[in-house]
Amino acid sequence: MTVSTDEIDVSENELTGPRVLVASQNVLGNGKIDNVQDIVYVKPESFELRHTLAIVPELRQINEKLLAANIPYLLVVMGRLGTTDPWLGIPIQWGQICGARAVVESAQEKARVELSQGSHYFHNIINLGVKYFLLPYGSPYKMDWEWLNRQTVVEETRFIRHVHLQEPLVIKVDGRRSRGVIYKNGGDL
Repeated sequence: MTVSTDEIDVSENELTGPRVLVASQNVLGNGKIDNVQDIVYVKPESFELRHTLAIVPELRQINEKLLAANIPYLLVVMGRLGTTDPWLGIPIQWGQICGARAVVESAQEKARVELSQGSHYFHNIINLGVKYFLLPYGSPYKMDWEWLNRQTVVEETRFIRHVHLQEPLVIKVDGRRSRGVIYKNGGDL
């Protein structure tokens, strides 16, 4: 297994502010990524746990396109990712989302489930250097959905939206403190 030995420091002050897309004090991984300009996310307005099986082929299809084009992306989902129980989250296999360089797993009002904490994909996360952010329900840190919804749409399906940014995100994970932040450098603030 490979583990990043980079010394990344993410202070508590960095977890908030206008340039923050999302932050968490429950993050897996370590290191910095600054070459991601695409975000694939489950649209919060269309997400319901009863639709999680229908989300899988949409994610798989977009992942295949981005892999073929060698485009890394940030994946944002609601509920538990990789679960075998579709009433807890999205029952997807690693190979169907393997192009993601970072993942945000979020609990929402519609999906107040215990998050997987990357347990389904732990070896993939560690070996491939994927950064994994957890946003449990009631977390003081939130996704900036308004900003995300203003970005340039590449593709949209019933449940998924793929956007492209003019400038790359900056994803920083402090593995010593399990703290991470994703800065929005692309698009307007």
